[in-house]
Amino acid sequence: MKKIKLIPLTLLLFALGMTACNTNKGGNSGQGSGGQQESGENPDSPIKSLVATKDSVELKRGEQVSASSYYKLTGFKALSSKEKKVTITSSNPSVVQVTGALLKALTANKSSTITVTSQADPTKSCTFEVSVKDIFFNRQYSEINAENDMSKELPEDGGIVQTLGGTSDFLIFNQEPSTSFMAKAKIAVNSVSDGESWPKFGMAFKQVDDGDVTQNFALIFLDGPMNRVTDGVANWTDFGYCEIANGVYGWDSQPSLNRHKENVFIKKTAINYNEFFTLTTVVQGRNIHMFLGYGEGESAKEVYMFTLEGYADLFGAGDGRGFVPGFFQFNSVVTYKEYSYTTDATAIAAQMQGVTPRLADYDSTDHSGEIYYEE
Repeated sequence: MKKIKLIPLTLLLFALGMTACNTNKGGNSGQGSGGQQESGENPDSPIKSLVATKDSVELKRGEQVSASSYYKLTGFKALSSKEKKVTITSSNPSVVQVTGALLKALTANKSSTITVTSQADPTKSCTFEVSVKDIFFNRQYSEINAENDMSKELPEDGGIVQTLGGTSDFLIFNQEPSTSFMAKAKIAVNSVSDGESWPKFGMAFKQVDDGDVTQNFALIFLDGPMNRVTDGVANWTDFGYCEIANGVYGWDSQPSLNRHKENVFIKKTAINYNEFFTLTTVVQGRNIHMFLGYGEGESAKEVYMFTLEGYADLFGAGDGRGFVPGFFQFNSVVTYKEYSYTTDATAIAAQMQGVTPRLADYDSTDHSGEIYYEE
């Protein structure tokens, strides 16, 4: 009888143990929620991925946006509010500042790397680059509809903006306040929103005190009442002004507080939709001198309209640092182009040469006053 060779019990148990370990390892090698994840991932992490939706982002100086627009956080299951929390950092806080989930562009012509890290699983993170582009219109002091086309606001990019939102806008120049400057722009009214009966389009002059814009300002405008539009053709000829003290418009208050007059100057021929006219202003102290330009080429003409005076009476002499100019319109689509700003004394003197100022007269008794007509 042939003898059977017996395997020692210790060797048998060892072999069975090795087989069990290998089987367990193979069974948990995938990405399933119950097993260990590959690449050293945390098996208890609720976060599947955190990725940037864009490699690079361009913001305008002064613009503030939510960082959540530029990353996507995905979980193995529906994430709780706590699991959705991330930490956001900027490699250059002087260029792009992070406050909570908000990114604010501070310094033009520079960039910063933004890093987003999951708080539930710090091994998950992503980055994207933010470059900051300069601006012509101050984002803090302006009121700009998100639908407006501001893509070419810088003169080197074309120097043209359009208020496509159809609501009211204030586009305030990104300039230091001054009591001596000249600003100009070409303006065309493209359309007026339904329901707006008394639209106006022109320039705004905001007062600055103690380094901040106040609620005191003035508007000088083309008056565009819709009762002077027939079959889609506008017949607008009147230019006027409105003073605003502490946020109260002149047409909403007693004339003794602040003033407005819609027909200080009357143009000989009407301005229609999509027809460009030029407003040029010269500010000297607290006086605003207004000029109107129209026509092209050899037929181009510029006329002096009027001077708005009395800011010291309205707002008080105080320690005001002066004014910052800009554009405004009420509930309309308006195009502004070829705008400029200068404090050059020679250019200002040339514009005012031969001009004898005539005041935007106002009679507080009957809301009237003298009207100036184009000769």
